[in-house]
Amino acid sequence: PEMIEAIERLRSAIDRRRPHPGRLRFVIMLMIWLAVAAGALFWLPGAVRQYAVSIVPDVKRAEIGAELFDQLQRVTGPPCDNADGLRSLDRLAARLPGANQLYVLRDGVDKTAHLPGGAILIERNLVEDHSEPDVMAGFILAEQLRMEQRDPLAQLLDAAPIWSSFRLLTTGALGDGTLGNYAETLLTTDKLPLPDTALLDRFEAASLRATPYAYAVDITGESTLGLIEADPFATAAPEAVMNDADWLRLQAICGA
Repeated sequence: PEMIEAIERLRSAIDRRRPHPGRLRFVIMLMIWLAVAAGALFWLPGAVRQYAVSIVPDVKRAEIGAELFDQLQRVTGPPCDNADGLRSLDRLAARLPGANQLYVLRDGVDKTAHLPGGAILIERNLVEDHSEPDVMAGFILAEQLRMEQRDPLAQLLDAAPIWSSFRLLTTGALGDGTLGNYAETLLTTDKLPLPDTALLDRFEAASLRATPYAYAVDITGESTLGLIEADPFATAAPEAVMNDADWLRLQAICGA
């Protein structure tokens, strides 16, 4: 019995030293599957969102923006629609490069916000609480710059679950639930900070003074001193944003 036990221990030791190709294959396959799973978890969602953003045409973006605007109005109420004020707003949009869709809202918006498709939402206080239209025009230019720095559709999809991107790719639509949830996020998200140089370039291209906007952002001018000191029209007056009559009509766009 002792000899048999010793021989068995020797056989077990020899067997452990032999190669085990099946075990190595299992380890390799496990590592491959783990790598695939990690890629699906960390890379795939971003890739799907990026692909969806890259292929959605402008017409569809505008449609998504309009549907999102419908959801927003549950919080903000409908846009101000005084007829004379709307005509003045249209003239302001024509004066500012790329300002195709402007809406003034009574509540819910912090200064300005933007939607997929290019629409810009404006808080009524920017219209009613300032003596000149340059302030409102400046906030519109700043919001346009934010829209260019971060794609509005990408922002929407980043805030939504990954299946929303798959749904957009497969059906060409986003559900009301996705848009409704993002509507609440949009109104509470902190605004993207903007560099002074980019803002000043935008003001110069639009022939607009930067100083009124700078003091509206910070009444002391301390945090916006760069915009004030480098105002491209500090000494020479550019073309007026709008005439006094149009500005007065625009200030009454929301009625009493």
